[in-house]
Amino acid sequence: MNDQTTTYDVIVIGGGAVGENVADRTVQGGLSTIIVESELVGGECSYWACMPSKALLRSGAALSVARRVGGAAEAATGELDVAAVLRRRDSFTSHWADDGQVGWLDSAGIALVRGHARLSGVREVTVTGTDGTTTVLTARHAVVVSTGSSAVLPDIPGIGTVDPWTSREATSVQHIPESLAIIGGGVTAAEMATAYTSLGARVTLIVRHSLLGKEEPFAGELVIEALRAAGATVLTGEAPVLAMRSADGDVVLTLASGGTVTATEVLVATGRAPRTDDLGLASVGLPDGGWLTVDDTLLVQGDAADLAGDWLYATGDVTHRALLTHQGKYQARAAGDVIVARASGRAVDDSPGAPTSPPQTTPPSPRSPSPIPRSPRSGSARRRQRRPASGSGCSTIRSEASPERACRPMATPAWPGPSSTSTGKCSSASRSWARTSRNSCTRRPSPSSARYR
Repeated sequence: MNDQTTTYDVIVIGGGAVGENVADRTVQGGLSTIIVESELVGGECSYWACMPSKALLRSGAALSVARRVGGAAEAATGELDVAAVLRRRDSFTSHWADDGQVGWLDSAGIALVRGHARLSGVREVTVTGTDGTTTVLTARHAVVVSTGSSAVLPDIPGIGTVDPWTSREATSVQHIPESLAIIGGGVTAAEMATAYTSLGARVTLIVRHSLLGKEEPFAGELVIEALRAAGATVLTGEAPVLAMRSADGDVVLTLASGGTVTATEVLVATGRAPRTDDLGLASVGLPDGGWLTVDDTLLVQGDAADLAGDWLYATGDVTHRALLTHQGKYQARAAGDVIVARASGRAVDDSPGAPTSPPQTTPPSPRSPSPIPRSPRSGSARRRQRRPASGSGCSTIRSEASPERACRPMATPAWPGPSSTSTGKCSSASRSWARTSRNSCTRRPSPSSARYR
């Protein structure tokens, strides 16, 4: 494209899992839709997060389980083939090529333009390609920001000089380091500590407060117990205050307690920031670089006159509601239905329980750090983790082809989605269907029938 203007009904900025789901929903509702993506179509989850991380974890988890089962334990006498684990991981990321995902967009009738997108006015997005050419896209109905989040480097003197890993490097590595220091106490830190320990690295996990602090206390305690049993070092109540590379190339972290941790590489997993710093938000009266506040229809909130007209939406991590892929995809489906409804002139009432209210898009959201390392007494604890609180039942649908966990609140009123114009197999007006992949459906009980989990 060369300095041209093109008009679509909907423009989606960001071609990750969340953006794909928005576009899928709006296209099924009869609206022309284009995705703007600056990296790989499929986004973080497909290439640097959910899929490669689980692929790295699976082989070690399978071997660990086999070693605890009589009969299998006698056969499982070897160690992991690290090269084979990495090859399997590479296959899950399609070797970081997005041909398959691009092919799906084409089959679904979703247009794609590659380049960096910036808002440049009301319902207007300017895309700059890698060759410097620009394309101005205009939207008849909506622009949706689905740009996700990126890793934050902690405020540790020297950390930027030691070439620290983030989750991207940790999930795409081609050689396992002899030793790895991990700074952080969340799911990414716990999963990567588990994976790299199983792959033979000497792992030191440095946790400022408690591990998995957003979960029930017993969850972090069991993971620490299992990590230590597997050979990892876990330091809680510790924090690095200085980072540097030694003369021999190792990373040396000085701790607040006065001790040091030395490792071949260091991974920082201390939080996420919205990818909105170069998005042109200021052009429509919003601060650059911030999280986007949305209502329950995913409409961006703000006092600027340019936001009038119900046209700017946000889904996924940038809303700062629940930084989880499955929750972002859930928001995407809700936003897509809202956009279609408003484009066709149907009223949307987002008050709780209203007949035309969209599905709930606020936390609490189900999550499962999976697989986590297991201690001998972790079975009953994991069952307690999976049991929903009273009144918060949901449906979990998983398969080898589609590992997505889809969850909807019980007794959600029927939401009038794009069923009247949909050409897809799933009617979004019916709660008896759950979309478990981009273009397939799985039958499940309706909320009005038996309770479902």
